[in-house]
Amino acid sequence: MSKRILYILPVLLLVAMAFFVGFVAQDVSASHGDPRELIASIRLLPSRMELLSGVPEKPQAELPVLETYHSVLDRLQSEYYGGKVNDREMTYDAIRGMLASLNDPYTRFLDPTSYKQMREENEGNFVGIGAQLDVNTKQQVYIKEPLPDSPAILAGVKAGDIILRVDNKPIAGLDIDQVVKKIRGAEGTKVRLTLLRAPKQTPVEIYIVRRVVEFRMVRSKMLDKTNKIGYVRLYGFNEHSDGQMDDALTELDRQKMKGLILDLRQNPGGLLPVAIDIGSRFVESGPIVIIQERDGRRDPLNVDDSKHNHKKPPLVVLVDRSSASASEIVSGAIQDNKTGTLVGTRTFGKARVQTVTALVDGSAIAITTAKYLTPKGRDINKVGVQPDVQADSPKTAVEFGDPKVDTQLVKAMNVLKGKMGLPSSQPAVASGGSR
Repeated sequence: MSKRILYILPVLLLVAMAFFVGFVAQDVSASHGDPRELIASIRLLPSRMELLSGVPEKPQAELPVLETYHSVLDRLQSEYYGGKVNDREMTYDAIRGMLASLNDPYTRFLDPTSYKQMREENEGNFVGIGAQLDVNTKQQVYIKEPLPDSPAILAGVKAGDIILRVDNKPIAGLDIDQVVKKIRGAEGTKVRLTLLRAPKQTPVEIYIVRRVVEFRMVRSKMLDKTNKIGYVRLYGFNEHSDGQMDDALTELDRQKMKGLILDLRQNPGGLLPVAIDIGSRFVESGPIVIIQERDGRRDPLNVDDSKHNHKKPPLVVLVDRSSASASEIVSGAIQDNKTGTLVGTRTFGKARVQTVTALVDGSAIAITTAKYLTPKGRDINKVGVQPDVQADSPKTAVEFGDPKVDTQLVKAMNVLKGKMGLPSSQPAVASGGSR
């Protein structure tokens, strides 16, 4: 018996040594021969063994998705060392991560504030400064355009101003939605913007009083009174857009309009039904757009004949890289039906339909549920609508609708004059009431 023990003990000792060497081999390698680092690793061995003892030998049965989530959240709430866990924000981030895994930029989560802002914009009224924001190639958030008669334009904000700080807090690294949240606030309160303005590139401090902004979606005027060329700019597709378009065309008809320029530049889109309404004003019959469902079924959304209450003069449509979604539906329908000529640069290329579903806490999810095709079946997603006549965008921010500085508009006027049988020339600016 004693001899057997003498044989077993060396074997057990060798096994223990092998286990120890194997367990710390990585530490030996990582220490690069430094004995202090090796000793520090060995001192942590008991703690590491204790942690290993809590790991089950075999994976448990696969947990249901929700049970797994709640299991992790419960563990964090009871054991996380870094402070109290915010259940709501953690859940929101989990949803964002889940949607981000789809690699679809249009399927997204809207927290209650973002969803409220979306609803306000679709309804046409919101509290803020009244300016469209965008991101440049350097990932700087800038003023794309202050809205007419808005607090921003009255305070002296200009197109192209780069936002450096909001209420003296830097916004570098924030996305547009985060910057918008900082700029918006209660009606009657002030917000301080620090702006970088060309050409001096020196910071400008501007204080703006927030108020209810009625975002007028349509501005129009008789651009050339001599030749009766009308101009209508559409900023977006919300609940008021078609009614305002109707009013604008009625006024231009009253002034004996003989040619029309429809400006869809920098129009990010909006509501699909409104795109059908407005498209119907420029297309005689057939589909304005074709919706292709996830099962492949195609549903044409046809012209609404009730929108044919105005004359249809020769038409030119201005588009650019910021013309997206509903703007592309309308411009694509006009191009496919040859009821107008597209002038400018190719459009953004968003041909996906999102369905927005409200959640019980005031948040929402926007999910891509279908894609759309032009009336001729073109899928313009990621490729955009190519203009019939190329006209590069102005190199610097300009006031759209002013032929003195808006080179694309000048090109559009010359194309339209050709369609009207008039000689092309550098047009003179004629005063007209804007809407």
